[in-house]
Amino acid sequence: MEQEIKHSTIIKSNSLVNAIYKMPVNSSHLFNIMLRHITANDVISDDGRLHTITAVEYGKLLGIDDKHRYNELKIATNFLLSAVIKVPVDTFTYEKYSIFDTARYAVGEGYTSLAFSRNFLPFIQGLNGDYTRLDLAQTLRFKKFASVRIYEKLMQYSNSDFSGWWRVGVDDLKSLLSIDHSSVYSDTRYFNTCVFYPAIAEISKQLSWDIKVEKIKIGRIIKEFKISFKDVNSGGLFSQDNLCRGNKQTQLSKAHRAADARAKVSRLSHLKKIGIK
Repeated sequence: MEQEIKHSTIIKSNSLVNAIYKMPVNSSHLFNIMLRHITANDVISDDGRLHTITAVEYGKLLGIDDKHRYNELKIATNFLLSAVIKVPVDTFTYEKYSIFDTARYAVGEGYTSLAFSRNFLPFIQGLNGDYTRLDLAQTLRFKKFASVRIYEKLMQYSNSDFSGWWRVGVDDLKSLLSIDHSSVYSDTRYFNTCVFYPAIAEISKQLSWDIKVEKIKIGRIIKEFKISFKDVNSGGLFSQDNLCRGNKQTQLSKAHRAADARAKVSRLSHLKKIGIK
């Protein structure tokens, strides 16, 4: 799969990684695939440009057979056109954003084109260091939406040696996955057995990560999880296609230092949020 992906690293602002939304996993994958077209530089330059993906490419990337790939692409596209993300501003305030505002279909041609909403662009361009790098090939291995979202959060705290940890309240984790009180999965037992631990197991299996989950309790009630992880393969987050021309070792060292700096900033913000000095 990795060989079929020309630009294997995608960039999301940490606000987007922290945002609250829910979508079918194939729509989530299409969203991430379209991010390959975005240059995550210091300015916002996309400006509503249409980006095209063929049904053939979509089917190959997600392992969808020839018979169903175009229909699956249309379903994923239609969902994304109505999808919104919820971004907390403070404890009592949040904003909602549409991800895409235009889709162009070529009847009988086997492709579709999408344009990112202009108000959404600040979450994927002009980021000034406040972002998380994600391996697209890794995200596309997941069959569960919860796995994609938890993977993104872990990568937000990943150091240059591809290890790190994330401590999160159970209620905050449910909120991140858009599981509200009306859902059967709001019950912590169902959440743990049907959502959280299956997602952890899938991430560990698909990426060969060593993941440990520590339950933090108040009395008998689990209030938080501390998720520690290590990529035992030390994979391709800084793969060759993402390194600038010139001395590759120098560029790799810069990439490592940048990753450590971003992880440190995220960690300090996270510690402040959970009340640890």
